[in-house]
Amino acid sequence: METVKRLRVGFGRDMNLLTSSMFTRRIVMGFLQVVRAIYFALLGFSPVEIGLLLSIATFLSALHHITFGYLCDRYGRKPFLILGTLFAAARTALFAVSTDFWMLALAQSLGAMGEGVGAGQPVVSGYITDKVEAQDRPNIYSTMAITNSLASTIGLSFGGLPILLENRFAYDVVSAHQLLWWACTAVNLISLVFLFPLKEGRRVMRSDGKQGKGPGIKNWGVITKFSLTRSTSGLGWGMIDSLMTLYFFQRFMVGTDILGPIYAFARFLSIFTYLVTPRVVERYGAIPTIVATRMISAGVTVLFALSSWYPMAVLFMVVNRIIVLFTMPIRQTFASGMVSPEETATAIGISNSARMGVRTLAPTLAGYMFESISMTLPFFTGAILMAVNGGLFWTFFRPRAPKNPPNP
Repeated sequence: METVKRLRVGFGRDMNLLTSSMFTRRIVMGFLQVVRAIYFALLGFSPVEIGLLLSIATFLSALHHITFGYLCDRYGRKPFLILGTLFAAARTALFAVSTDFWMLALAQSLGAMGEGVGAGQPVVSGYITDKVEAQDRPNIYSTMAITNSLASTIGLSFGGLPILLENRFAYDVVSAHQLLWWACTAVNLISLVFLFPLKEGRRVMRSDGKQGKGPGIKNWGVITKFSLTRSTSGLGWGMIDSLMTLYFFQRFMVGTDILGPIYAFARFLSIFTYLVTPRVVERYGAIPTIVATRMISAGVTVLFALSSWYPMAVLFMVVNRIIVLFTMPIRQTFASGMVSPEETATAIGISNSARMGVRTLAPTLAGYMFESISMTLPFFTGAILMAVNGGLFWTFFRPRAPKNPPNP
């Protein structure tokens, strides 16, 4: 009970509305995560074509982060929260009306401009920075991580609905999915109900005493190091995760009706890790915790790639997802405090763009490896990059003792 009360610190009317909107949209993202790649495969697209469709979204998402981050620092957060929701609804609506490759590519492009449903996204982080005092932000990020996990669990658990519609109600593959894409569109639009009443946060003041209308970046060194570090995790986790459902589908012949509940279970378990995150960080520090989890993730990924027994592969996949998700609020809190408030959304937008920019390569590379080299090669590659990411976090951001400690 005391932990729950602590997580509620910092929440007011607007933060509750924002969390509710993110919760609603995250249900759709959870459903997309488990269904999308397999749906593309059922339409007859090859692993390389599926990788291209996913890469298109990742590339546009990189542009989305940096442009929305800059523009919301300049013009306010609320318009871009609303715009992102409309883009997300446009993606699922196009999925519902067409199976043509180029229409799906257009849908992916539009949807990528609306994927800012996480607390670590530039617009959301900027809004949190505007509305919440620094000492309360860890509670906000941890609580949002929990609510997003709950929403993702719901969305992932719906992964078996297409097969249920096919088996129970005689829908074909396309019509079963299209019905659910329309449902996803409706859910995305419902999230707008929570955004319209939002009030903009306070406008930060520049050093000259005038109200900030544009970001004046002063911490390029920190932002560059953080962007480089995040780019390695972006490519690494992209290699591991982007075609994971397709890997299970092709290697173990497992569909969304099985993968949906498994993914939902992994996401649900991550909720309990967020309850202990503050204590772990308090004891070991943010950067040592991130570094340790990256190294563990790399090792678990290697074990996953070596697993030819389906139950063992599932176990390692679940463990790896929990490990990676555990550090999410830690990294988000660190990112929101590494620069001054008026630079927050722009800085996070730049670092996210670096991460998503290199991650653009991951689905297509993984698809090529699937077809031409080895289905496990993407996972070994991703493991190496996750270990490199941990090394960069330690190199650039580890706690350092003062250079000139005071005399005793």
